[in-house]
Amino acid sequence: MKTPIDSLVRVHSWKLDEAQQKLSDLEALSLKLKQDLAKLDQEVVKEQEFASQHPDVAQTYPAYAEAARERRKRLETSIKEVMTLKAVAKQELHEIYQDLKKYEEAQANDIRRQQDVIKKKEQAAYDEMGIQQYRRRKISEN
Repeated sequence: MKTPIDSLVRVHSWKLDEAQQKLSDLEALSLKLKQDLAKLDQEVVKEQEFASQHPDVAQTYPAYAEAARERRKRLETSIKEVMTLKAVAKQELHEIYQDLKKYEEAQANDIRRQQDVIKKKEQAAYDEMGIQQYRRRKISEN
């Protein structure tokens, strides 16, 4: 028999899975942005070397360098934003996990109570059988 607690556990398990996926996606995005930043730094070094070896192209390097600085700023800003989002997502994940554990504990307590009721009913039935056997024996002895 499904109880409201079972539904809460199922819903919070689903929310936990979603929160884990969100955090995983943010981790992947953070890694990609950091890789993009490292790649940009490598490209800038290559362009500097190329510009220093080819004076005819060197005059276009300042425009490239400015664009690279702007891109670097945007990447760094994006990385900071993702880090903030990751912190929020971790907090949400922690809260959902705590709620799920609370509901799972309530569910376990509910199951334990149901089992106790069943055991008491069984014990009462055994006690009644024992009393009836005792009465029958007493009647047959008389």
